[in-house]
Amino acid sequence: MNICLIGFNLTNFLLAISLSKKGFEVDIIFDEKNKSKSNNRTIGISKKNIEFLKSILNIPNQFLWPIFQIEILNLKNNPSKKIKFKDKKDENFFLIKQNNLLQLSLKKCKQLKKIKIFRCTPKEILNLEKKNNYNLIFNSQSNNILIRKFFAKSFKKDYDSTAFTTIINHKKISNNIAVQVFTKYGPLAFLPLSKDKTSIVFSVQKKFNLNLVEVKNEILKHSKKYDYIKSFNMEKFDLKYSFPRKLVHKNIIVFGDALHKIHPLAGQGFNMTLRDLKLISSIFDYKLNYGLEIDRSALIEFKNRSQHFNYIFGIGVNLINEFFIIDSKLNGKFSDNIFSLLDKNKFFKRSSISIANEGINFVTE
Repeated sequence: MNICLIGFNLTNFLLAISLSKKGFEVDIIFDEKNKSKSNNRTIGISKKNIEFLKSILNIPNQFLWPIFQIEILNLKNNPSKKIKFKDKKDENFFLIKQNNLLQLSLKKCKQLKKIKIFRCTPKEILNLEKKNNYNLIFNSQSNNILIRKFFAKSFKKDYDSTAFTTIINHKKISNNIAVQVFTKYGPLAFLPLSKDKTSIVFSVQKKFNLNLVEVKNEILKHSKKYDYIKSFNMEKFDLKYSFPRKLVHKNIIVFGDALHKIHPLAGQGFNMTLRDLKLISSIFDYKLNYGLEIDRSALIEFKNRSQHFNYIFGIGVNLINEFFIIDSKLNGKFSDNIFSLLDKNKFFKRSSISIANEGINFVTE
């Protein structure tokens, strides 16, 4: 059985490894124009997802940095009024540089005989729909010719924000607490990578029209615990929300970034993709175990079991973002009162950790 994955990206590398282990022949094809690389992007991975990820790929421990506590502060940055999420049993989640994980998974793909990687033209990608070279096709390449032709209708939202990312070097500290400050410009996250390195993601609303110097100054204002910051190589990208209305066309399914894009404030974008990978893997395993044919029905089952959960999850992230936009206009009066109450609410904190760890599927189990 031959399966095609469209897109030169982390999602497809991990999916290819998983499928090859089940005995499938996998082709990863891509148009070079969509090939991208970022050195500053960091991925937060939940405990549940790290277990699944490690079943696919051997990840050296030095690449993963454990986070034991998450702190949420409002624009007043008042230490006495913050929400602290701490799992008494274990780490809340792990952080890894996106490029490290991408290079590890790409290297593994090149080692496996059942996986082939090659370039093609947009026309050749479009022709895949007409030809029967592959049993199934997963398209995780956003806005390519297949997306524009067969999956163009979608739920979309422009956040009118730009995410600025950087990794700072600082003196060694006990660095296992992730912090998110909801500033008047947008959410600012400090994500530890080691004792002396911290990743920063600052989502700035475009209406403030901040330049790079102003962005850097705002980051420095909230990063006083990081003594002696050595470097500040900034990257940026626009933030958009997107969910296609249609997931399956013939034997083609949208997947990965092409399936869902959400605001990075909750660090859940890649966790959603990992949960999707886990689900499609379990569907394939079930069919293989019972001698059932793996065909378009597997894609339909995936759609039926994931679409609504992913959509609701994305809406939830949007609501959190909208709440803090309104709160910033009120100078943090809303969150000032709510944070103190929520930090004392054990049910809220347990539920939040469960949802971040497992998505919202856990309520149906």
